[in-house]
Amino acid sequence: MAAAPAAIRLPRYLRQSRRGRHVQASPAPVGQSPNRPRDSMLRQWVWRVVMPLTLAVSIAFCLLAYGAWQLSRGALLSGLAPALWSGGLLLVGALGLVVALSWDIAIQVLRPLDELAAAMDKLGRGEPVHVHPMKREGAIRRLQLGVNQASKLLASARNRMQSELGRASIELADKNAKLEAASQARSRLLAAASHDLRQPLYALTLFSSTLRAGETDPDKLARMVHIEECVASLDQLFSELLDLSRLEAGSMRAEPVDVYLDGVFDEVSRNFRMLAESRGLRLVVRKTDAWVHCDRTMLARILNNLVSNALRYTDAGGVLIGVRHQASGRIRVEVWDTGCGIAPEHQHRVFEEFYQVKQADTRTGERKRGLGLGLATVQRLASLVDCRIALASRLGRGTRVSITLEPGTVRAPGSSDGIDSPLDLGGLRVLAIDDEPGIAEGLRVLLQEWGCDIRTASDEAGALARLSDWTTPPDLVLSDLHLQDGRSGLDVLGAIARHYGEDERRPRFARLLVTGETRPERVDAIMASHIPVLFKPVAPHRLREAMLAAVLAVRAPRPAGPFA
Repeated sequence: MAAAPAAIRLPRYLRQSRRGRHVQASPAPVGQSPNRPRDSMLRQWVWRVVMPLTLAVSIAFCLLAYGAWQLSRGALLSGLAPALWSGGLLLVGALGLVVALSWDIAIQVLRPLDELAAAMDKLGRGEPVHVHPMKREGAIRRLQLGVNQASKLLASARNRMQSELGRASIELADKNAKLEAASQARSRLLAAASHDLRQPLYALTLFSSTLRAGETDPDKLARMVHIEECVASLDQLFSELLDLSRLEAGSMRAEPVDVYLDGVFDEVSRNFRMLAESRGLRLVVRKTDAWVHCDRTMLARILNNLVSNALRYTDAGGVLIGVRHQASGRIRVEVWDTGCGIAPEHQHRVFEEFYQVKQADTRTGERKRGLGLGLATVQRLASLVDCRIALASRLGRGTRVSITLEPGTVRAPGSSDGIDSPLDLGGLRVLAIDDEPGIAEGLRVLLQEWGCDIRTASDEAGALARLSDWTTPPDLVLSDLHLQDGRSGLDVLGAIARHYGEDERRPRFARLLVTGETRPERVDAIMASHIPVLFKPVAPHRLREAMLAAVLAVRAPRPAGPFA
């Protein structure tokens, strides 16, 4: 007996089973073997094509064989012709039958294939499909059933995905609603807190500005200067908070007009020249004859923030404000400083809220007083007035911030929008209305120092009583917006106009509202009244300018005509 080979290579499935792997064939449908579709197609081809062709060829062969046998016997050729004709006709008939049967099979195959191709196209577009399966078992029927099953599975998956997307959308909407509610609550809290805190700060601002009147003691004057510096710092902080709350509340709306830039530059220079000189810095403002199309108040606020920020981070040298005319016709306003500069890694973040660059050297203490809202407010205001802002800085060398504005219509030099008049309020009859005793007293002391004939009241009845011996309207009525018992300063101004028989919309006395309100609906109501508004806390020099502007606006000649 021959020896067994040293190694026997087992079949693959046996090797897998020895390693613990079992190969299991896919189960066939009940009552159908795995090769059933292939056998069905083969059987149709055999019975419809092969068998008729074989039968026809066999009969033709027999006829030809019969003819050959007749020839071999020497029979007459007359018997051969019918046999050949019969064999030829039989072959032609068999060929026609095969062609007809083949055409029928092709029709039965191609039509379902076309339907399957159209169904696959619809599936590709995500549309539901249903193919009517053939009654006869076969591969095409299995394809049709598979397409229908795939369509059902895709529809189920699509429905499940839509349900998940709907649930995710609901969760996202719920989270967005919560975030929106939290943002609104934050804005309301910020506005309410800043309003309540601005009331005493406004009174402190008024009283601190009157302390130096008639004082000659150097020590007391120095202390008063420190008090004013602290009050100014608090004023700056609350102004930043106020601007932020108003921007978040959406109560700031741009009203573009043609603005003479030199007038805005003069206003900025007046606001910061004394601060720059007190710190040994230079504030240089280049004269310009340029006009821009922009909201004047927002533009002034942007430049005030930029100059304030530049002075805060400058210890030597100064700040320069200038204008460049671009080839495109637009006007670029630039604010340069010789301060500490901003490192490149911080330059893209300085416009974020509450972001401050930490500096090792803070000798002046000014840098510690900011909240990091100045440039963030500038960017938001710039987006409202549709101007482009850019920053360039070198660490230790200084910073340049520029805003690019649309040009305005150039007018005559005498038509400047800035009123360059002396701020002399002596002799003005002023009625101040405020329900905070501290603010009312501060206004009385401050306006008396400015030479005004000042009377104060806390509500509508008190205001009318204080006006009982004035036969003509006062020159100016200065009122808070929110008064006692839910009354509004607008209501009091209307009552005073009716008291003197004046038109409530355009009385012959100046009106000025002072408020800390930031809610959009309330601010809209104020703006609709076309009454000048100041937002607390108001620096004395800004209050003085606003009072003079309101009085001059009323005393200006009114246009004649039916619509005057």
